[in-house]
Amino acid sequence: MKKAWYGFVLLYALIVLLPYTVTGQHLVPSEKDSKVEFRVNYHKNGNESVKGRFSNIKGDITFDPKQPGKSSFDISINAASINTGIPERDKALKNEQFFNHSLYPVIHLKSTSVAADGPGGIIYVLHGDLTIKGITKPVNVQFTATPMGTGYLFRGSFHLDRMDYKLGEKGDIDNDVSLFIEVKTIKK
Repeated sequence: MKKAWYGFVLLYALIVLLPYTVTGQHLVPSEKDSKVEFRVNYHKNGNESVKGRFSNIKGDITFDPKQPGKSSFDISINAASINTGIPERDKALKNEQFFNHSLYPVIHLKSTSVAADGPGGIIYVLHGDLTIKGITKPVNVQFTATPMGTGYLFRGSFHLDRMDYKLGEKGDIDNDVSLFIEVKTIKK
């Protein structure tokens, strides 16, 4: 009788307590459904908004919407995947003056903390380090997390100063670059 009682207690503990010990869902980006888009103003021939995107996003994400402080993001983007729709421009952006993809093939974003951005937990903020061309600077990315399939669709945005990362020279291109992230994840 004692063995049966211990078995019942163990089973009860597993059923009731196990959900509270899991701190987050382990996820990976779906490479075909994830992208980082950017927009920057170019003034050489008037005022043109240059848009482009990066693909080939990889990484490891742990996300818990109920306890965002236990979440973490470690994302890598292939610098050579840049695409503005203009091959000559893409070639120029891959060279030494801009992304120098042959020497710095990966753009890396790693969270240092994640928190709900206000009450209700609908919007979150990722505080982290962004590394481009071997230069690491802190960034804050405001994002949403929508449950989708076995994972989430994360959408976020932030700005950076391209001169902080030595992306080109001062001149006809604005220093302020807007970035929009869309990462669809699947369970690891």
